[in-house]
Amino acid sequence: MKRNLFPVLLSVMLFGVCPERPASAAELEVVTGVTLVEAEWNDGDSFKVNADGRELVLRLYFVDCPETSSASKVDRDRIREQQDHFGLKDPGAVVRFGEQAADYVRQVLSEPFTIHTSYAKALGRSAGGRVYAFVETYDGRDLTHLLVERGLARIHGKTRPSPGGMDSDLVLEELQDLRVGAVLNRQGIWAEADPSVLTERRKARRKKKMEEKTFAKQFEPSKTQPMCLNGASKKQLESIPGVGPVTASKIIASRPYKSVEDLLKLPGLGPKTLEKIAPYVTVDCSSKR
Repeated sequence: MKRNLFPVLLSVMLFGVCPERPASAAELEVVTGVTLVEAEWNDGDSFKVNADGRELVLRLYFVDCPETSSASKVDRDRIREQQDHFGLKDPGAVVRFGEQAADYVRQVLSEPFTIHTSYAKALGRSAGGRVYAFVETYDGRDLTHLLVERGLARIHGKTRPSPGGMDSDLVLEELQDLRVGAVLNRQGIWAEADPSVLTERRKARRKKKMEEKTFAKQFEPSKTQPMCLNGASKKQLESIPGVGPVTASKIIASRPYKSVEDLLKLPGLGPKTLEKIAPYVTVDCSSKR
């Protein structure tokens, strides 16, 4: 009997999308005739290419493919995260589908292709670093869309407007539609997604976040006992929401203050930041914290 897929779909929608802040919005450069360069660590979303005589390591926008290695702690942590996202009982399935994604990319990029990149730097362990890019196959298809459609990637990572000028929010909507199709059709890694596992993983993540939030609150400054703006230490100031090491140093260097509003005189500190800081500080140091 065919399993009802709607609970799976519902759970997937609850996971939502995990986009990060847009990468560089600099104009995209188009490079044609790009070829894939074989490398042991190439995977579905990150791979070496030869672009007009220059070797680059590309990182795709919008997607994250399953890991292909469990050699390091970082790899294993990412495998656990991806296992939770897809609702898999077996963590080994992550690596197996990661290898499938890498094989698929090798196949569709066997012919010269086109990349669109602004050379925005991407995090990673590749020698020489990685740059974000959109990849268009030899027959004009977008690689990111293909990976999501085939259930070989999750929607996750840096975003930016597409080469055609589509806003990143609309690109995300397109990808979400493709993901729904992949889930319903049990494509790729979604073929092994288990509704009960997915639900339990989600529940466990919520519990962990609540515990971390409760623990962090113990170290937050008090609004009922604001700290002395003219006497607080750098470490105390850094505990205030919106205050980092640089701002804390500026606050100390510009003492004394006659009013909390005097903080607006600090370079780079505007009304919005003051609104965050104000409840936690005072210039009345009669009762020091």
